[in-house]
Amino acid sequence: MRSLVVVVVLMALPGMAGARKPAAAANDPQMVEAKRHFDQAVALFNDGDFGGALAEFEASYKIRPSAGVLYNIGLTQKSLYRYDEALVSLRKYLVDGQKIPKDKRAEVTQLITEIQALLANVTFAVQPAGTVVTLDGRTLGQAPSLGSYGVAAGMHTFEFAADGYKPAKQELKVVAGQPLTLTVSLEKIPTTGKVRVVVKPPLAEVIIDDKPRGPGPVELELPLGGHTLAVQHAGYTSYQGELVVTAGQSREVPIELAKPILVKRGHWYEKWYFWVPVTAVVAGAVATGVGVTMSQPSPITGTLPTGASRVQ
Repeated sequence: MRSLVVVVVLMALPGMAGARKPAAAANDPQMVEAKRHFDQAVALFNDGDFGGALAEFEASYKIRPSAGVLYNIGLTQKSLYRYDEALVSLRKYLVDGQKIPKDKRAEVTQLITEIQALLANVTFAVQPAGTVVTLDGRTLGQAPSLGSYGVAAGMHTFEFAADGYKPAKQELKVVAGQPLTLTVSLEKIPTTGKVRVVVKPPLAEVIIDDKPRGPGPVELELPLGGHTLAVQHAGYTSYQGELVVTAGQSREVPIELAKPILVKRGHWYEKWYFWVPVTAVVAGAVATGVGVTMSQPSPITGTLPTGASRVQ
């Protein structure tokens, strides 16, 4: 494999220069930069650093597209077991390379056949549309335009992500030559919560965010966040408060209204203003009685002469 890359290195450089003379190519800044990336890619490949080699080959191809560089890209992708990408690169090489020798074309065609035998076609049945599909950390595309994809044999990690949905991951064992369908339906991230308002007395009116929602009990699905909640009924004290809704929540909110406290009207003799003057009169009478009782009587003229002794 490495010898193939070295051979292509020697073949690719003239192709990259086109019809220019070596001196003219040496004075072309783009050509110099493309060759620098190309040489680094070859060195990395021969050292077994296929990831680094692929990055350098692709940088060279981006600056100066060449069929020879594209061939090397395909071989490096094959070394990374990225067979699906290798097939794309090698097929493009056969199309773009107008002056490919017959033996080289036959060699690449045989290589494509060998790579195809190592793959299994995986069909993605994914919801919702626009879901991004990732294979072993590498983005493959979006469903449903992705369709079927050639995946190398072995264990793989598929990841699926879409805005507004919970991401999903699946580990899947792929067997070469055995097609399979991967069905995934992402779960939508909830943006509402369910609330059931139970009221006492029955049929009290429920008002949420200043909008009447009917007599209770009521069941509603509300957006996330805070909401105003009011409950009212004739003859009862109204309730007002805040209702907080959490994503995916399902809760019951009991509200019991209270009757207002009323002052009871009593009989005429229970009135305070009736008892004030009566009490005053009675109190005056008592005071007079005490005064009469406590007044000293007139002295009685005694019968004993002055200085006489009393009987003990």
